[in-house]
Amino acid sequence: MPLDKMPNSEEFVPTHKSIILHKNGIPAACIVDKQIQNKSRYELLSNNTSLRASLVGFLNKDEELGLFMGFKLKIQTDDDFFEYTVYPNDEFIDTVIFEESIFIINEKLEHLFSLQKIMTDQFVKTRSEFEKFQKMIK
Repeated sequence: MPLDKMPNSEEFVPTHKSIILHKNGIPAACIVDKQIQNKSRYELLSNNTSLRASLVGFLNKDEELGLFMGFKLKIQTDDDFFEYTVYPNDEFIDTVIFEESIFIINEKLEHLFSLQKIMTDQFVKTRSEFEKFQKMIK
């Protein structure tokens, strides 16, 4: 989402941290969920046919720190809703774009849930916008 179309920047406050783990030498994009009670909620998602997920990239601007690229990941079923707002590093962004997957883990690095074949068109466009803004600033 371009900066000029962001209606309310407070909606884009980070809620989760991201990390890259490597399995068999391949990077895996992970979001860390610290909510212990969510473990059972994730288990219910696995076989739910109403599961829908979306990943939307956006740009946010801080007066002191400048531009940040982030994303909102939303996971929804008929009965449940998860939303994550994350400001990842470049390696995380590249991993999501090329591997098309995100893993939700806990602080002990235990696997909670995963999403495969995530479409990242908006995220890729946002990255090019981010680079365009960076050039304008310099």
